[in-house]
Amino acid sequence: MPKNTGFNKNDFDFKKRQLDCAVIRMAHSYMQTSQGTHFDSVRAAFWEGDELYEGAGFRKQNHIQIAILNPNCIKGVFLPRDKVSYP
Repeated sequence: MPKNTGFNKNDFDFKKRQLDCAVIRMAHSYMQTSQGTHFDSVRAAFWEGDELYEGAGFRKQNHIQIAILNPNCIKGVFLPRDKVSYP
């Protein structure tokens, strides 16, 4: 079973979301098989982490995930550069 993990032990915010990816792909596969419906891309909200304050609708690790299911929709990619320290 895939897991959502950090890229390294000090990386808490930016995660490899392999489980989320597997869930999205499985749901898309189900829709294609059962309904004949195909999507090029999907997005979903994930509510994670502790509440920011009591009764909050915001949590520490909320995020929106976008999944491109049709690779023909990707026109280009970029590689993020390393962090630069500024004085």
